Amino acid sequence: MNKEATQSQSQNQNQDKAEDHSQTQSTEPSQATTAATLSSPAKKPQCFDELKADNGEYRPVAQAVGDWIEDISVDGLNHLNEQAENIFYRKGVTFTVYSDAKNIERMIPFDIIPRIIAASEWQQVKKGCQQRITALNAFLHDIYHDQAIMKEGVVPASYVYASGCYEPWMMGIELDKPIYSHISGIDLIRDETGRFCVLEDNLRTPSGVSYMLESRNISETLLSDLFAHTPVLDISDYPKRLKACLASSTSKYDPQIVILTPGRFNSAYYEHAFLAHEMSVPLVHGYDLVVEDSKVYMQGIRGKVQVDVIYRRIDDPYIDPLAFNSSSILGVSGLMSAYRSGNVVIVNAPGTGVADDKSLYAFVPDMIEFYLNEKPLLPNIETYQCRKPDELSYVLDNLDKLVVKETQGSGGYGMLIGPTSTKQEISDYRQRLLANPTGFIAQPTISLSTNPTAVSDGIAPRHIDLRPFILSHGDGSVDIVPGGLTRVAMVEGSLVVNSSQGGGIKDTWVVDDSKLDKSHSSTASKAASSHNQEISAASHASYHNRVQPIEAGYEDLDDAPMILLLSTASYLIWLGRYSERLYYYDNIIKQLINSDLKKAQVQHLVNHLGFDADINDSLKVMKGQILYDLEQKRIPSVVSSIETNVQEAKGVIGKDTAELYNLIKRLSSAGTYRAATLQLHACNAAMKQEHPTVTCFWQLGRHFEQLERAVLLDEETTAVSLAFKHWINQLPENTRWRELIRLTNQMIQSKQFSDFKLISQEFNIILQQGV
Repeated sequence: MNKEATQSQSQNQNQDKAEDHSQTQSTEPSQATTAATLSSPAKKPQCFDELKADNGEYRPVAQAVGDWIEDISVDGLNHLNEQAENIFYRKGVTFTVYSDAKNIERMIPFDIIPRIIAASEWQQVKKGCQQRITALNAFLHDIYHDQAIMKEGVVPASYVYASGCYEPWMMGIELDKPIYSHISGIDLIRDETGRFCVLEDNLRTPSGVSYMLESRNISETLLSDLFAHTPVLDISDYPKRLKACLASSTSKYDPQIVILTPGRFNSAYYEHAFLAHEMSVPLVHGYDLVVEDSKVYMQGIRGKVQVDVIYRRIDDPYIDPLAFNSSSILGVSGLMSAYRSGNVVIVNAPGTGVADDKSLYAFVPDMIEFYLNEKPLLPNIETYQCRKPDELSYVLDNLDKLVVKETQGSGGYGMLIGPTSTKQEISDYRQRLLANPTGFIAQPTISLSTNPTAVSDGIAPRHIDLRPFILSHGDGSVDIVPGGLTRVAMVEGSLVVNSSQGGGIKDTWVVDDSKLDKSHSSTASKAASSHNQEISAASHASYHNRVQPIEAGYEDLDDAPMILLLSTASYLIWLGRYSERLYYYDNIIKQLINSDLKKAQVQHLVNHLGFDADINDSLKVMKGQILYDLEQKRIPSVVSSIETNVQEAKGVIGKDTAELYNLIKRLSSAGTYRAATLQLHACNAAMKQEHPTVTCFWQLGRHFEQLERAVLLDEETTAVSLAFKHWINQLPENTRWRELIRLTNQMIQSKQFSDFKLISQEFNIILQQGV
């Protein structure tokens, strides 16, 4: 694994509080306790059932779903979940578990039975989240300026300064719009009474919103009839809302927005590419950006374009090696200089992590009262601060009953689940606590609410939590889509919802209970019919609305040129090259099997293309050696390279095209390379329908590969040179690309290998400017 991959993984463990970022607890329900009964015998708690009331009847908002559950068979449910898994696989909706030494991409488990929340209940959640994030943003501004809350003694200064996420760099920076956490995720649970409580706040780089949106797509596709007859509030405009929120972070009209990703080795890379595609903004790596005169530019095929807003998905230590971690290759040198100068906005702002430090979680209700003069609408879970001697003593005496967490931990890692831990694990954790009590907090185990979930042998209750996604605009308003990411503990009795620990996800339906009509009146039917038409149009959007990153600042979006980064252009070229190479290798296999090649021809291939074969052996032996080289080495390597370049180009190619390429990976994983090659025909057809600029660079790669092969095999190059020149002519004018026309004309005339080398060198020089 290369250095970039290693850094991407390292920073991700603290960064993307993603599909598994919450510290949800794990224990058997019969062992759950509350703070009030820690010294009493454990009693089985009464979990709140999301769909059924205490009398066993389905809640009114869940009646339609309940009727559907009663009617469907176990096989039918499992079949739907299998279909959902296939859709996720086809789309490449995966994540990586960093605790796994193999870093294998995994499918996140999905359950088709939705979680239902009444819109009237949702209003309380919405207001509570808005109140909480407003106070947290006020707290962040305060600690980096007047520090009034610390001077008043409401929040101890030592707690703030001791946080590993506190950034002295941020002191005194006057932001254009004083919002620090524009995109936030607040993890909520429901206690035994059904009351929503805050488990933790995520203000750094929270993720999981792509799972929320993809889960909804699954519901609309697989449960179309049920969904159409249920007044579920819409969440599909989240990307539009997110883009508006990012644009509001600066006073500049129509700002140029980018998403900064640590790369495809990051567990949330799918989400980075997904959001970039949905918002039509460039997905950039650190090497795509450069700082000049305290301004940030991205390097595109037409030249440099200034960047105004960076939605970064990289942790603070990695965003600028000159300001933070000097060994980082993921960030941008000088970025903090541009930020301090006010020439670029970083979303979320550096230093926001101090507000979701678990040691400060207990003070959020005090922050709400201090800044807003209001009582908290959403309560906290009781929390013990291990840095306090009396509370540490209590925790040490009750380790077998509590859940203990690292203040900087994430993803369910580094926790002690007292009721399910061995005596040795508790003893070892005790030593960690004693060595660094300030690094830990403890909480009573909480019996999370349950939702019916499809399991192998039927339907059973499984514990869930909820992460709403909150958008804080520059004008101080707070927006939140009606729903969120519901995570489910797939293991019986477990409260661990983290995907890294085996948790899954569900769709979250916020149902408008003011419009419920059990009789499904004609009005509702008409609404459902209209809804179905909208869904149908949306599901075929790729036929008429191609989404590409475009340059900001144009009144008419149709006039805005597409932004194609130099690095992405390079990946498209290599995608074309490897695609053409796979075709050629497949053709050689066909010729060898059909005995279409004579011994001299086979020797010629070995001499000029470097196949692992001995030209002094018999024709039969040479053929066997070449076939082995192709099937066991070269073709698997080429397929892997195609997958790599598709992943890197995800921000500019269509979702349908990406799905077609995912099937190549699936076929090759099964060893069916012939089928993978045939699938490439569909991929190529799709690439020809992409944006002309994308198609151009992909075609350049294909024809450059053909030209190189013709040169290496001493074949006639005129025809392939002219085809290559055609695509060279499609490149942007008045740029360095035009030099390639002169070099190609020179080669057509001379037919010399030295002239081909000049073309190859010029290609590499231009593309390396973006890396």
